[in-house]
Amino acid sequence: MRGASSAPQRALIAAIRDAIGQDRWFDRWTDGEGSQPFLAIRGFDSRPWASLTFSGVWHSLSLRLHGPVDAVETAWDRLEALLAAGDFPLAGHFLAEFAIGEKAGEILPDGMMTLSIELEALTIAE
Repeated sequence: MRGASSAPQRALIAAIRDAIGQDRWFDRWTDGEGSQPFLAIRGFDSRPWASLTFSGVWHSLSLRLHGPVDAVETAWDRLEALLAAGDFPLAGHFLAEFAIGEKAGEILPDGMMTLSIELEALTIAE
């Protein structure tokens, strides 16, 4: 997967970031104690999409959460609730479809957890 480079990709990332920023729980991720999970975008790929009347882009986004098991599980629960709403304002586009896809978790020997999540979205140009 490539990094975000198109206008719809940047708009989708910004909208997800804004949604996360509205939940004050995530502010504690920057407390400097190292006990909170981190969220990383592992990859972002897009492909053109068109119907008879609309044109847009299908996006595949891979996220990874990593940290203490309880913190990662809480972060995912909160993140999933934000994402499930799927109501992200996108400059110059609208979100036609949004889905949470495959999710895979692994608890590491040091007690930390890595959770990988796949997201899919269809944006349509306005």
